[in-house]
Amino acid sequence: MTLDVAAVRRNERRLLDWVGEHGAQLFPHGKTTMAPALWASAIEAGARGITFATPWQARAGFEHGVQRVLLANNLVDPVAIRGLSRCLDESPDRRLTVWVDSERAVGILEEERLRAGARAPIDVLVDVGGPGGRTGARALDEVRAVAAAAAASSTLRLAGVAGWEGHFGADRAPATLERVRGYLRRVGEAASRVVRDGLVRDGVPIVSAGGSAYPDLVLEELSALVPEATVVLRSGAAQIHDDGLYSRVSPLRGGGRALTASMRVWARVLSVPEPELALLDAGKRDLAFDVDLPVPLGMAAGAAPGAEPGSSAAGVPALSVSALNDQHAFLRGAGVADLRPGDVVPLGMSHPCTAFDKWPIIATVEGADDPDPLITGAIATLF
Repeated sequence: MTLDVAAVRRNERRLLDWVGEHGAQLFPHGKTTMAPALWASAIEAGARGITFATPWQARAGFEHGVQRVLLANNLVDPVAIRGLSRCLDESPDRRLTVWVDSERAVGILEEERLRAGARAPIDVLVDVGGPGGRTGARALDEVRAVAAAAAASSTLRLAGVAGWEGHFGADRAPATLERVRGYLRRVGEAASRVVRDGLVRDGVPIVSAGGSAYPDLVLEELSALVPEATVVLRSGAAQIHDDGLYSRVSPLRGGGRALTASMRVWARVLSVPEPELALLDAGKRDLAFDVDLPVPLGMAAGAAPGAEPGSSAAGVPALSVSALNDQHAFLRGAGVADLRPGDVVPLGMSHPCTAFDKWPIIATVEGADDPDPLITGAIATLF
């Protein structure tokens, strides 16, 4: 797998400029890459901190220099609570924000931190859910009760509310967009109530949402509904972008702000056993496949002797990956006639979050669209 660093930098700049124009902040989701070098790159570009999904990821963030961590999950494991509390107490520059969606979750945090003698406070956001969604308090009265419990805590600080709209859509169909907007209005209503009731007593209130599919809707809805709050986006895949899901649904996919897919896996043809079937040496252990199967993008230099470097397989509409085994990809279509064993086929992928976990070391390149890009270095991941 390779990563086009120039594309990553360009994606960071375009996203951050756009977010800044709306007066919002970005805490990109670090679980997408679990690559400390890419967390540092995002912060250097202007991100205010990094989001994580699990306590061990959050601790890894602190240990690799991230000072402001948002844990987009309930923190209810006593061992994890003690460990992250120690991380905060070790450095006054560190800040941790976590989610809570029940009074019980608030109680667990408070009790364990008191037992451990934790000194530095933890900020909390009340997680607002929706019918059929993931975590999150479902009723507005429940949100208010959880917020009041957090505000009354001696070791926690209520910072605002949060939610995740990605569960409610995966395309740009009008009905999907309206469903996502409806959920975001619910988050905005909850935030307005918490702020109106004076429960956020320290600093500017925060309202957080936004993966990489609907950040435009998050900015439109929440900025209007809760103008007194700071909107915090958590878009993580936008730093990397892709040739599948986000190329279809991201609002930043056209014009001067278009994001660019930066990741590729370079697979070699092992066999052409049938007229329209080639087998590649990459499979489920190498490629993302949970949303879409990989997309063949062309034929690279370094192919079998006699092949023309840079000859394109991407221009053949019938060429596609039809299935994956653990170590093989099935490439089918009329374009197979142009391939021979030993040829190299670059593959674009969908959903960066399930691509990086396959690779402990990822090569960085210049000119990823060239048939033979220059390798410039490598980054490590922490999966």
